[in-house]
Amino acid sequence: MEQEPIQPEKKKKKKNYLLLFLKKNKIKTLLFLFVALAANTYAWFIYNRVVSTDLEAHIKSWQVTIDGAMDENIVFEIDDLYPGMDEYEDEVTLTNDGEMDASVTFTMHSIRILNDTYTVGVNGETAATLAARLAAYPFSIVIESSNAIVESGGGEANLHLYVTWDFGDGDEEKDALDTYWGEQAYEYNQANPDSPSIEISINVNVVQVND
Repeated sequence: MEQEPIQPEKKKKKKNYLLLFLKKNKIKTLLFLFVALAANTYAWFIYNRVVSTDLEAHIKSWQVTIDGAMDENIVFEIDDLYPGMDEYEDEVTLTNDGEMDASVTFTMHSIRILNDTYTVGVNGETAATLAARLAAYPFSIVIESSNAIVESGGGEANLHLYVTWDFGDGDEEKDALDTYWGEQAYEYNQANPDSPSIEISINVNVVQVND
């Protein structure tokens, strides 16, 4: 007796079993493929991170901080101002915590003497005209830096402010100015007890020094 009619039925049953197996295990299969792909991707990512780290060039850090200042702007304030006053002194410290030396310069941005305010860029004012205005007053204001170059690795530079007002030198013109501005300073302090007599805003310019 011939068995040929039975063979297609077996093949059909085997095919049905295969389809049923795939349907039942479809989610597991997809999950396995996803995990395998993710693992390969992660391994590739780690490999590239390691290679990139090995090839990364060292970049020198650049960090200069200013004690008591916001960004590169420093404001000095002088509360008491009168003829014959003791010398007033104030300072801020610049610290170079980076790996490159720094060149430090400073320019005046604005000054306020009692009720008079002058700002660079306003009404044609420049740093030079501000310095000339300060020189016209009977008191002396000197600003200087201890170092022009601040060394890397913790080097420091101190920016000093000195204010002096000598009185009684016998010069009539000088004595008249002392009297006038002395009265102006007294009246201002009486009207503005919580406001400093002088405010000086300075821009600090820091530039890296190339090796």
